[in-house]
Amino acid sequence: MKAQASIEFMTFISVLLLIFIVFIWNSFSLQKDMIKIESNTEAKRLSDKIAFEINTAVKSGNGYGRNFFIENSFAGISNFQIFVDNYIATVQWSGGLVNSQILTKNITGTVNKGWNFIENKNGYIYVS
Repeated sequence: MKAQASIEFMTFISVLLLIFIVFIWNSFSLQKDMIKIESNTEAKRLSDKIAFEINTAVKSGNGYGRNFFIENSFAGISNFQIFVDNYIATVQWSGGLVNSQILTKNITGTVNKGWNFIENKNGYIYVS
C-alpha cells in the first residue's frame, strides 16, 4: 500500500513538474515576442520622427532650418544605423529594419544619433 502511494505521489509530482516546465517555456517565448514587438515599435517611431523632420523641411520651403535630436538608443538597442535615400527613411538594427516615407530624394548629408541641423535651401534638404 505504501509503495502504491509513493508511485502515485511521484507520478503526480512528475505531471506537475511537466506542466511547470511547459508554462515557463511558454512564458519565455511570449517575452521574446514582446521584446521584438517593442523594438519594432520604437524603431518605427524613430524612423517616423526622422521622416517628419525631413517632410517638415520640404513643406516649409526655402529658408527653413531647425535642430532636432535623435536618441542614442531605442528599446535598449544602441547599435543601429539610419539611412535616408530614395524617398525612404530607414532604421536598421540586427533584429530587422523599418521604413518611413519621405517627400523628397534631394537630401544632402546624413542623419546621425544626437543633435542634427536640417535646413531647406532652394528645395534641397541639408542635414548636418
